[in-house]
Amino acid sequence: MECTESDCGNTAAVRLHVPWADDRVVCAAHARVLGRRDGVVADPIEDGDDWP
Repeated sequence: MECTESDCGNTAAVRLHVPWADDRVVCAAHARVLGRRDGVVADPIEDGDDWP
């Protein structure tokens, strides 16, 4: 499964639960940035890349 952020071809490692939008799966790099927003919950994906 690939990261859902545009222009990113990395493997998804995290599912972000976003209260004001649809949930999305993203790579670890995007999760570090997007997961810092208030209300966003980041859950590692079992079969995704390692969560560093």
